[in-house]
Amino acid sequence: MGDGHGSDNFKQFAVLGEDIPILGLSPFLSGTPGAETTTASVLRHALERTGFFYLVNHGIDIRLRARMFALTAAFFDKPLSEKLPLKINQHGIGYVPRRGQFLRTSQYYTGTRKPDACEAFLLQRDWGPGSDNRENPWPSRIPLFQDTARKFFDATEDLAVRMLPLYSLALGLQPEYFDGLFEKFKALTVLRVSYMPPGKLGDDEFNVAPHTDGSFVTLLATSDHPGLEILSPSGRWIPMPLIPNSFIVNSGDLLTRWSNGRVRSTPHRVINRSGEKRYSVPLFVQPTANTIIDCLPTCHGPDNPPKERPIACADYLHWYMRENFALGEQNYET
Repeated sequence: MGDGHGSDNFKQFAVLGEDIPILGLSPFLSGTPGAETTTASVLRHALERTGFFYLVNHGIDIRLRARMFALTAAFFDKPLSEKLPLKINQHGIGYVPRRGQFLRTSQYYTGTRKPDACEAFLLQRDWGPGSDNRENPWPSRIPLFQDTARKFFDATEDLAVRMLPLYSLALGLQPEYFDGLFEKFKALTVLRVSYMPPGKLGDDEFNVAPHTDGSFVTLLATSDHPGLEILSPSGRWIPMPLIPNSFIVNSGDLLTRWSNGRVRSTPHRVINRSGEKRYSVPLFVQPTANTIIDCLPTCHGPDNPPKERPIACADYLHWYMRENFALGEQNYET
């Protein structure tokens, strides 16, 4: 692992010979003249080259982040008998017990397929207008968990939406192109609260098996233990170092489809070798259900026709989950 290098706001981490961009948001968030264009240019490189980057100076309160992880640990420390009543439902919301998630079809998982050695709790918005059909099964015995998770969801989603003009510019579109497509109380965005236990894994076993995300983008906050690895353009699995209080951001399959393959959706996996409990809280950013994922106008031409047919976001995500995951089909560990 090498040191970060570059300007104060745009740096790179050299990891096993691969450069992972570090994107600082201070100039953009403060409205510095020219920062939007400059930041979008760096983002374009990250989207097309690695599909992953670090986000720093993002403005999210580190105290909120710390509370989120403390309450995450408290939730997963509860006995299984208290968590199982919150089991994931047909809408993809709720608790996934250890080894209750099974990655079925990923082309990047080449060994004997086994359920993931992790636990998770998936949340969508159930506060505010338009969310009547997305009621989260909140735990009742952890004071402040619900309030903190909602605040962290709000803050992280607000950051993602504020960055949308950067994605538009990076793809050669007008800054307002995605306006209205990620409406706060209607978007299909999901917060996943995750626990990866310590302990040796078996052959072909992972805390989270190799996969690509189905999201537009994912903003990942992690606890103070490494474990995330990405498949580099050179074909090697490389560990993502920790940068305190940063987000690790990656583009997902939905954005790859929308951009006609221009944006990378990079395979990644998690192996917790730290010997300690590891937690992560990714936000999977999605448009509204009826948003049509049709090839962006700047991503096709006479010599580069659209590769995929248009599809509504809700239909795409239903297909993605059906094709890639089996939830709740395995025996649960206590």
